[in-house]
Amino acid sequence: MEKIKGLLWFGMVALGLALAQAPKVDGKIAAGEYAKSYKHEKSGITLYWSIVGDTLYLALEGESKGWIGVGFLSEKTNKKQGADQYLFYLEGGKLVALDMYQTKRTGAPVPDDKEGGKNSILASAATYEGGRWSVEWSRKLKTGEPTDVDLAAGRKLILLLAHAEKMDPKEEHKKTERWYVEDFAF
Repeated sequence: MEKIKGLLWFGMVALGLALAQAPKVDGKIAAGEYAKSYKHEKSGITLYWSIVGDTLYLALEGESKGWIGVGFLSEKTNKKQGADQYLFYLEGGKLVALDMYQTKRTGAPVPDDKEGGKNSILASAATYEGGRWSVEWSRKLKTGEPTDVDLAAGRKLILLLAHAEKMDPKEEHKKTERWYVEDFAF
């Protein structure tokens, strides 16, 4: 019985430490808040992340006059077709966080709920000052949805980064900037 109590106590302490290490989704990226980061030199966008249990905490920092976004492709496909994408913009001074899916090889993605999925963003927050974004959000590593890419530590995928000159997510695609990073892993 003492051994069981000891294991139970140890498990509760480990769970408490894991929960304490989860980044705070408040739109402010603090030094050391995330376990890992990746800076994409061409775009100037930095992606931060921590995996806590079955949840991925993500943050983006970058310059943009308009929306900013990130996407994941599990493998090379026909351009962006099949990409799991997240787009962030301000509307009336408030953050709009979209979970989207790329149905066609080019063009704009559609909200997950229009393709049989749902919005898998658990929490989101952002600050936007002087043309600089700090966006934080979380999602499950595996959502069980066909519109979301299953993510796992160490599993390689294609990372998509993008931003636009306007806050309008329907901005003509030719007026946005996009980058692909192959062999990216969380």
